[in-house]
Amino acid sequence: MTNHLSPHFTLDELVFSQKALRLGLDNTPPPAAVTYLEQLCALLLEPARQMLGVAIHIDSGYRSLAINSDVGGDPHSAHMEGRAADCKFVGMPLREAFDALRSNGLPYDRIIIECDAWIHLAIAQTGSAPRRVAETAKAGSRPGSWEYELVA
Repeated sequence: MTNHLSPHFTLDELVFSQKALRLGLDNTPPPAAVTYLEQLCALLLEPARQMLGVAIHIDSGYRSLAINSDVGGDPHSAHMEGRAADCKFVGMPLREAFDALRSNGLPYDRIIIECDAWIHLAIAQTGSAPRRVAETAKAGSRPGSWEYELVA
């Protein structure tokens, strides 16, 4: 799998998972998830790269149910449908990227700056309008829990 989903993003990088490699798990997305990954690239990732003028490193894109469960992901995570990616922006402070992306007209469903370490970008499901919800997230008081705060 080295097929390009867009000019700067490949299926390989959007399905790569260190956890899958370590545990010998298959992280091959179904066709519907590949379609969403293509939309994610076209609607958010490529426009973000162009707008910010920096490369984007994908920490986590598509996740199979097994991988999502193993990393403690939300049981309804957009990652499992191929609608989300956790990103770092090469050479740009995370908060600066977050503020620029959320203040632009990008059609994101959710943008979350998580643990001050990466930005979660997600598109809406087919047929749904993007909600454009911006949040911060940090580890909650219980192990494996998250606390979310809306950003105005």
